[in-house]
Amino acid sequence: MVNPPTAPSHWGRQQEDVAHPSPPQKGLVGSLIDNVKTVAGTTLHIAQLALSETKPVQAAQSTLEQGEHALHSLFEQIKDNTLARDALTILRAGVQSVKPLDDRKLLLEQIIVLLSTLPPDSPVGPVLQNAFIRVLWMDIPKPPATLIGPYQHRTADGSGNNVFSLDVGKANMPYARTVPPIHPVPRNLPDVDLVWETLLKQDKFTPHPSGISPLLFSFAVLITHSIFQTNHDEPAYNETSSYLDLAPIYGNNEAEQKQVRLGENGLLHADTIASRRLFLMTPAAVALAIVFARNHNWIAKKLFEVNENDVYQPWDQLDEDGKAKQDEDIFQKARMINCGHFVAVIFQDYIRAILAINRTTSTWSLVPTGEIKDAFQGPLPRGTGNHVSAEFNILYRWHMAMSKEDAAWLERLMHKHSKVKPENMTPDDFRAAYESVAAELGDNPRRWTFNNLKRTGPDGEGPFRDDDIVKTLTDGTIWKAGAFKARGIPDIFAVIDKMGMVAARNTWQVASLNEFRRMLGLKEYTDFSEWNPDKDIAETARRLYKHVDNLELYPGLMAEQPKPSREGSGLAPGYTISRAILSDAAALVRGDRFLTHDYNVATLTSYHFQDLQPDLDNGAFGGHICKLLFRLFPGHYTYDSVYALFPFTNPDTTRGILEKLNIEDRYSFTKPSHAPHWVKVTTYDGARHVLNRPASFDNVYGPALAEVSGKEEESLLTMFKNATEGPSQQTFSETLDAVFFPSNFAQLALTRIGDMTKQQMEWCSWKYGKGEHLRVDVVGDVFVPVVSQYIADICGVPLKTKHNALGLWTPTQFFEVLSEIYSFVYLNFDPSVGFKLRDRVIKNARTIRLIIEGRLMQASGFIVRSPRSFFLLSTRSPFRPSLPQGQLGELVGDIKNLIMPSRGQGFVMSDTAREFYHRVIRSTDRPAAELAGVILIGAVRLVTCVSQAANVLDFYLKPEQEKNLKKVLQAAQRHTNIADDATLLHYVEEALRLQPAVYGTARRAKGDMHIKDGDKDHHVKKGQHVWVDIVSANLDAEHFPKPNEVHENRDITGYTFNQKVSSLTNTRNESLNSTLVTGLIREAAQRDIKRAEGAAGQLGRINAADDFCPAYVRAEGPPTAFPSSMDVIFTGKKNVVYGGYEK
Repeated sequence: MVNPPTAPSHWGRQQEDVAHPSPPQKGLVGSLIDNVKTVAGTTLHIAQLALSETKPVQAAQSTLEQGEHALHSLFEQIKDNTLARDALTILRAGVQSVKPLDDRKLLLEQIIVLLSTLPPDSPVGPVLQNAFIRVLWMDIPKPPATLIGPYQHRTADGSGNNVFSLDVGKANMPYARTVPPIHPVPRNLPDVDLVWETLLKQDKFTPHPSGISPLLFSFAVLITHSIFQTNHDEPAYNETSSYLDLAPIYGNNEAEQKQVRLGENGLLHADTIASRRLFLMTPAAVALAIVFARNHNWIAKKLFEVNENDVYQPWDQLDEDGKAKQDEDIFQKARMINCGHFVAVIFQDYIRAILAINRTTSTWSLVPTGEIKDAFQGPLPRGTGNHVSAEFNILYRWHMAMSKEDAAWLERLMHKHSKVKPENMTPDDFRAAYESVAAELGDNPRRWTFNNLKRTGPDGEGPFRDDDIVKTLTDGTIWKAGAFKARGIPDIFAVIDKMGMVAARNTWQVASLNEFRRMLGLKEYTDFSEWNPDKDIAETARRLYKHVDNLELYPGLMAEQPKPSREGSGLAPGYTISRAILSDAAALVRGDRFLTHDYNVATLTSYHFQDLQPDLDNGAFGGHICKLLFRLFPGHYTYDSVYALFPFTNPDTTRGILEKLNIEDRYSFTKPSHAPHWVKVTTYDGARHVLNRPASFDNVYGPALAEVSGKEEESLLTMFKNATEGPSQQTFSETLDAVFFPSNFAQLALTRIGDMTKQQMEWCSWKYGKGEHLRVDVVGDVFVPVVSQYIADICGVPLKTKHNALGLWTPTQFFEVLSEIYSFVYLNFDPSVGFKLRDRVIKNARTIRLIIEGRLMQASGFIVRSPRSFFLLSTRSPFRPSLPQGQLGELVGDIKNLIMPSRGQGFVMSDTAREFYHRVIRSTDRPAAELAGVILIGAVRLVTCVSQAANVLDFYLKPEQEKNLKKVLQAAQRHTNIADDATLLHYVEEALRLQPAVYGTARRAKGDMHIKDGDKDHHVKKGQHVWVDIVSANLDAEHFPKPNEVHENRDITGYTFNQKVSSLTNTRNESLNSTLVTGLIREAAQRDIKRAEGAAGQLGRINAADDFCPAYVRAEGPPTAFPSSMDVIFTGKKNVVYGGYEK
């Protein structure tokens, strides 16, 4: 395999990287006292959480007034007769069309009535009627901006972006002219060689004052090469389109496009791009193009996998016409989605760095694509097309920003293909060098390479090594970009800039700098010292051009005084460039139909439309390029790496920014390193070898568990760290047994979860149509709230319901809290969500642990409540703390609202929780922090019951499992004795064997060793990661004869490893999850059941992270690691119940 599967980079961290040394352990009593202050210190925070959705808060929020619709203003003025005094007021009211009209208030009808009652000769009537008609007319765009059918995808040459002016922005069209030249051109303009030598040629390299990295300017190359490609023979013509359509990757016409396409399911050839010219740019620019080429293939594969509306078929089942249509549809959608990612990087990373927004915690970005409405003037146009101009071709020649390293590389490249020195190179010499580079590349883009990198594969047409691409991107982040300034362009660009000046003068005949500034609405310069206060530069320009009005656009832009690096000015270019690039960005994007009107779920699919939305909590304050880097190189970048989150800024500069913001400790400044490659174990015996030998294999989840527990919780941290080592493992396991596995745990759990599920099923199912058919979202309305309530009940976590307004979370929110903790620790394969997960998980895990510790204090008798006050138990209490009564009284007063508030249910401990905590206290004297940690771990492991129950039901609802479904229904509905539950348990285990909720688990080898894995003998080195592939192990025919069939009589011990991976198990290999799932399925199968029609009846399960874990597509938001919905239909009479567990 070229780039073998890799473990997430953060799994390579050792525990010590995130943890502090552990202090001496204390028993339960001492640790309870130590934690009182911590618990009390968070009382206010938890109270705020509990009150966040109460009516007083909602009432306060509802007082915020929003802008009114224009018709409100019109109606009020008519009613008050104010329009009689000033009829034209109605025309000014359009600016008030902020808030959508509430048509339930019948305002439209009231206006019509008022208009109809005006006298026929009223002078106000026509004005009002015309204004009213204008409002109605402006509601619908005219002409329509987009059409359904043949214009739904981008064309190869960019034509048809404006469906009524097909050639606007098309490739191979002449450049537009933005500014007509009016000022007479002097006949004695200075020679371009002299202009280069005196105003542009670099005198010394100056690092960029904002610490911007060369990678930003390499990304700018992708932008400029998407919209500018001057024809060498006819410089008036632009060979590419005027849209941000990633032409360097996809080409400018169908012939170029065909060269990069694989022709199967919309894919591109591996690491293949269309632009030969790009290989004369910086290596980082090519590497970024490779990133977007890979992103295209990721999108195409995901389009096929998610398969919204079931439009795609397996490739080998299609005929030739079907293959061509499917390939074309997926390719075109993937291309549009990829362009969406490209533009997202432009506005969420590139523009933010240009405007220095990246130096703040602001998530604001300048995105000009949205609808801007005015009820009387109409919407601001968008999607009307764009056509780039010669003036802006000049504006983007930012050669002075090239790093010293990139300039040296380009000099070596040109020296290889031309022996002429850069300063002496003529246009013919440059063309000859370019042709030599092109000849060396050849005609097959699948073989093109750069920077001496080698392609993989026996034919040299495979992808580049991940390590090489990441190193190229890392170099582009670490090196220093150059500053914008006069005399700042490296020698290697001499011939290119001279050719540019000649084209600007003779071919394009562009306007002067002052004329260009006038077009932008900027003050014209009256003197050269205004243009550049540097006396030497100003005097040189004066000698060359005599008067500032004669100053040409090309040198005028390149040698203009740069803006200072400050808030709002991160790029710090010349003043004119700074203003012009924002206008051009707005024109490029707002004028593009595919980034405005056709940027929607119909053209991009719901899945990818959501994927394109900015994630404001990702650690980059909404930055988007990190999503691509994390997605494509998860083994190289940790979720907190500044090299992925802020690659357009030097790491040293980023560190300084984050230090000023006082958040640098949340980030990693370690350079991306070689990804840890997996050793994949696929057999049952191989799984047993790894999972039954904790002395030989480390648990890789320690650092994440340390993040969850909090670095200040050293006793728990030590317990996690040593959880797989000798005596500590025994202590941990025995404590877990004592907490969650009393002697009759299975009977208690099965009875309780069964009763809860039955009640919830009856409460949430609804009748429709004729007959006794009932429908319910069995996952979202039953499994999620029941499992959440079950966990909350035993742990004493108060949930927010209509009976308890002071709960912390609703059941659905609590499920999300627990599932996010589980995902962060065990399923954190996608670094793009790791930062956000960590922040939320740390906050929520701490809250839950404090509640648990408060419950331990409550149950131990540390605090009790009388009808009027709180007080300590007498000296008979075995847990009486040794603190002065006054000090202890203060602490008790501080936490009384946390434990038992005076109003409402709040934190009053239920009988279930009281019994649970009493059992905990009776069975162990472990420190409170450890007990809270054990209980939290148990709760987190139990949340997978939702995924397990959903997958069991989904499995048996498949058409091929019809016979087994009948057996499951029989066992569930018969339910006469424990044997029926045992039979149902076997069916549950068989379903989870064939459709596991979790695909495997990871370990790290403590030393060099061999693993016997069927007919394979893996040699594992110390520190190497091992992936136990439970999906494959569950199909091992040696241990599961006829492995693809359901057999309810298999040995129950054969499911041990499947349970260990995702469930809460004890030292006897008994699974509490399996018991709970059996209870959930038993009650869900009390009636004949079938899957609901359409997407609502599907679980939405797809593979994620190179098939290392499942993900579930949701109706709203990105996919998650846990399912959230699946509708089923069953028959039977709906009984009336009172209650249920709210969502």
